[in-house]
Amino acid sequence: MNIERINSELLKQLSMIFRYELNDPRLHGMLTVLEVKTSEDLSHARVYVSYFGDESLAKETFEALQSCTGHMRNLLKQRVKMRTIPFLTIIRDNFIDNAKHITDLIDKAMDETRVTEKKNADNGGGDDGAQ
Repeated sequence: MNIERINSELLKQLSMIFRYELNDPRLHGMLTVLEVKTSEDLSHARVYVSYFGDESLAKETFEALQSCTGHMRNLLKQRVKMRTIPFLTIIRDNFIDNAKHITDLIDKAMDETRVTEKKNADNGGGDDGAQ
């Protein structure tokens, strides 16, 4: 089994575990497994998770997730046919936050461009280079 297929299967199974089997009261907000990257020797896997919810609870949520990794590994052992299940490291992926920030920057730049174009149009079309 190649590493991409392993990553894909782990992502699929971890997504199901997150959705249906983690009932820790310290988990808040909406959690989504975005990517799994397994080391070449299959001993470790980095699990990239997005978080959408109250930012003041994010730290507690990710600490709880990290403390649940042993339980997640046990559940994976029952579902995935691998000789050994990798140790899991939960990493917060800020992809959604970064995408929102970039979108906000683009919107701001577009608004500024519209204001500048409107000012130029109101002032007689702006500078056409003729003297």
